[in-house]
Amino acid sequence: MVPALKDRGILAAWIVGPVLAAALIWSLTFPFRLNVLMNAANRALVASEDTRRLYGPCPDLSGTRGMLGGWYLVADSDSRFFVFAIMREGVLVPHGAEVSPEGLVVDMVPLGSHARQAADRVPPGLIEVYARRIESAFASGMGDR
Repeated sequence: MVPALKDRGILAAWIVGPVLAAALIWSLTFPFRLNVLMNAANRALVASEDTRRLYGPCPDLSGTRGMLGGWYLVADSDSRFFVFAIMREGVLVPHGAEVSPEGLVVDMVPLGSHARQAADRVPPGLIEVYARRIESAFASGMGDR
């Protein structure tokens, strides 16, 4: 009985150990990953000759859940910018959404040349769904502020 229990404990440790290590690495690298995403979004905005620039993660919205992506402050503006990906034809297409201080999506921006090509094939209804989800995440993150 004891050897079987010992074997199961060792197996459980081999499964749980790497999962815990991966979760720890994932959570500790969050600020780094946000900065890498911001720099990539800024490069895409420069390449598309867009005048907006992101200058830092948005501390007000750092705790929002429900959508994968990053919230950023926009230089020389009160707006926020959410960088995320739309799944289209099995491919993740990077986009950004400028959100006004009132919490409304002002503009959806494809980030990158492939995203600009794929944006023409994204149905307007799908864009509206993403816009409403972003507005909802903004409202839940800002709370009573």
